[in-house]
Amino acid sequence: MNHMVYANHPIIWLVSIIGISVVLIQSILIIKKSIKAGVDMGMDYSRMKKGIKTSAISSIGPALGVVGSLLALLVTMGSPMSAFRLSVIGGSNFEAMAANFGAQALGSELSTNMTPVVFTNALWTMALGSIGWIIFVYLFAHRMDKVNNLLTSGRKALLPAVSIGAMLGSFAYFNVGNYIKFRTNPDVTISAVAGLIIMMICLKLGEKKFTWLKEWALTIAMFGGAIIGTITI
Repeated sequence: MNHMVYANHPIIWLVSIIGISVVLIQSILIIKKSIKAGVDMGMDYSRMKKGIKTSAISSIGPALGVVGSLLALLVTMGSPMSAFRLSVIGGSNFEAMAANFGAQALGSELSTNMTPVVFTNALWTMALGSIGWIIFVYLFAHRMDKVNNLLTSGRKALLPAVSIGAMLGSFAYFNVGNYIKFRTNPDVTISAVAGLIIMMICLKLGEKKFTWLKEWALTIAMFGGAIIGTITI
């Protein structure tokens, strides 16, 4: 029997809907608690509102990248589980890779025609592969204030600098590989460089006239870089 009979089963749909609903409820609760904490700290509500708006707009670009991977995962793992995994975890590259590892462990490949056993093993690999960081967050997320205190040696004024440094380091780690692929994948390098230039231009223009560009800078840079890299090679 083809695995898609199980992949699109009503029970799988029910489980997926429950999981996605939990994520949405958690997001709403976190936003409400964050706003309340900001008000208690004396932060300006209008600035917090602007920050939420900027974050929401900046997430459009990365989210559309996940949607592209979702379309590829749909044909192999089914609609409900693909939507559930990418809504809860969001790591599209990890999900496809983990599912393929699970299928390969049984001598098969991730495809549109798998046996139910191979499909089940792929699901287990996806779930168990991500359980590590879930446990880590559960055990240590509420103790991150101690970690922050350790990183800043008790000087809270350094915390914003440490946070920005960590973010810049993450972006640099994910991008540096793209800049050294000029001979093997020149379109990737051109996309990365073009995205960097577009980002700088958007931020510069956002400081002077078009302030809304700051909010859309990441999305414009991602799509602009991808388009330039595609049409130039």
